[in-house]
Amino acid sequence: MTLSNAMPENNSVQKFDSQKVERKKSRLRVKGIKVKDKEKIKEAIMISIQKGNYTTREIGLDVGKDYSTISRYLSEMEGDSKWRVKRDANGNIVMSLQQQIAQEYARLQNEKFSQLPSIQKWITYLKSGKTPANRIQYMVNVIHSISDQLKIMPETLVSYGVPIDTAKRKEIAIEYWQNFLAWFNTAYPQMQRTNTINSYRSFLSSHSINFAHGEGKRYGLSTTSERLGEYKDILLTPDQIEKVNKRLENENDWQAWSFMNIDLHTGARAFAMASMSWDRIAMSPSFRVEQFEPKIKRGSWYLSKEGKWWVKYPTEECRAIVEIAHDRLRSKERRFVFFEDAKSDKANCLQVSYFMSKMAARFKQVFSELDKSSWLNEKTKIYALGDGLYFNGHPLHLFRHTMAQYYLAATNWSLAYVASLGGWENTEVLNKCYGGIPEHIKAQIAKSVHVKFDTMSLNSTTISGLSAMPANNYS
Repeated sequence: MTLSNAMPENNSVQKFDSQKVERKKSRLRVKGIKVKDKEKIKEAIMISIQKGNYTTREIGLDVGKDYSTISRYLSEMEGDSKWRVKRDANGNIVMSLQQQIAQEYARLQNEKFSQLPSIQKWITYLKSGKTPANRIQYMVNVIHSISDQLKIMPETLVSYGVPIDTAKRKEIAIEYWQNFLAWFNTAYPQMQRTNTINSYRSFLSSHSINFAHGEGKRYGLSTTSERLGEYKDILLTPDQIEKVNKRLENENDWQAWSFMNIDLHTGARAFAMASMSWDRIAMSPSFRVEQFEPKIKRGSWYLSKEGKWWVKYPTEECRAIVEIAHDRLRSKERRFVFFEDAKSDKANCLQVSYFMSKMAARFKQVFSELDKSSWLNEKTKIYALGDGLYFNGHPLHLFRHTMAQYYLAATNWSLAYVASLGGWENTEVLNKCYGGIPEHIKAQIAKSVHVKFDTMSLNSTTISGLSAMPANNYS
């Protein structure tokens, strides 16, 4: 056999290679169906985005392409004004707030359990009250769990479509709840029931089954927290704060140092702290800090969350800390205090969540290494380090408790002032859960106040004795 017979001709090799290349190029398919050009794939990607898919993975699963291929097409589409595609730093589609909200509700509606008539009616009830989609999803999951445990449809819980009077429907709903509660208390004896109760009562209410004030307590359906005020006395001691600060400074961890010390003066919740931005901090003429609290639903939107901007006027000590943070974090040119702008609300919200988790892990470690005898009491130790059941380790919230007690002591227990600074809507929660006037201070006040009913003038602008409240340095 000659060499020429043994080896294919060069043009045959070229033809084979070209066919191979051509086959590779011809894989223009959407969901396995062949399309004629790239524009059809881009159209399919746009349809997928309009359906609510905004990550390369979600679009890829919908269209039938891997994420790297989707990313390549999106890069082409970004440069073409025809498609109006914009992506954030993580490569995800940037969507307007209105689109995000609509998408979240659409996904909620598409869940199989959510399509049941009684659940559909409840979702409409919740949406009319502007309940966020993620909160609705959580509550629907609670009712799903109750239905699964009792092995009945949610329609049965509220006698949906059954022609009986309201009193009988209420009686049936209570009986099912007590059956569920008997199981729940055995399976999870130390877990709070508040969120489960709130979800169940909301579901019943959407079907006109309601309870008068205080009535729910008879049936284990009280929405008052079972442990309200149990952790009122916890705080970090001055010695602990000093040791933690020295450690963070020695380790050049200025992120954690700034987070803790700003929070000790503002009392903000974790999200409000982690999402702080420099454009919401004014150093002059008056030092002012604005922090966003998503827990308080008041119609403002920030990083895709609904809540309220809380305007605070902290002390000069806090101003000095903010100035140090501004210098040490080298964040003079960036928007956010603790992280770089990812260019979209959704991506920045994920940045906030990541940073909160990072800080929680950091402080949990720091607290666990403190001398155990330094904790003020056993409650503080449990709260700071987590008991694995109820708190599951929320060390960042310890700063809010600490702020409340120190500032109350420094202001002679001015509940109104501390509530306005720390972000409490009223003084009731602050007093019950974070630090009201201690018993020994009440005793001191009683010794300095003199009330003479037969001679006191109630029209006087000042009442003698009340200004003599003892000043205290908390230790």
